[in-house]
Amino acid sequence: MAENVDAEQIHRWIDDDLVENVEQVPDEAAEFNYAIEMSNILVHVIRRQPSGPVIIGQQIEYGEDIRSRIRNLPESDRNELVARIRELLTEVPVVYGFHDEHGENVRFRDMKQIFLEYRIYPDALSQHALMSGLVDVWKAMRYLDDIVTLVDSVAD
Repeated sequence: MAENVDAEQIHRWIDDDLVENVEQVPDEAAEFNYAIEMSNILVHVIRRQPSGPVIIGQQIEYGEDIRSRIRNLPESDRNELVARIRELLTEVPVVYGFHDEHGENVRFRDMKQIFLEYRIYPDALSQHALMSGLVDVWKAMRYLDDIVTLVDSVAD
């Protein structure tokens, strides 16, 4: 556990052996916002307030072609697809949501993007917690990035 962890400490804790790139993102609403590239997937590490949680997250947006395929699936296949996605997302310690183009929560069939967020509160902040959160969010993003294969697997 570490108290008063600043942006520089967070940056030092990021394991260079697991990430390709770390960039500070200008964000007036945050104390810091790092975009971290891991195996071609970007994950953000953000803290909005000095005493607030460190948030590890990202959203993945799907194009009209895949959204149309999801909408056009028979309901039983769509239910199987969302069950698989929810199963994964409940296995990793993330908060998730299916969002429309305005960031509002919607049913899976109407989503444009999936939002993921993992929070580390100040009393639990450590290098281990940070890297575990990064890897968990990355794993979920990697799974969701291949939604075409998931759609194909339920449509067969």
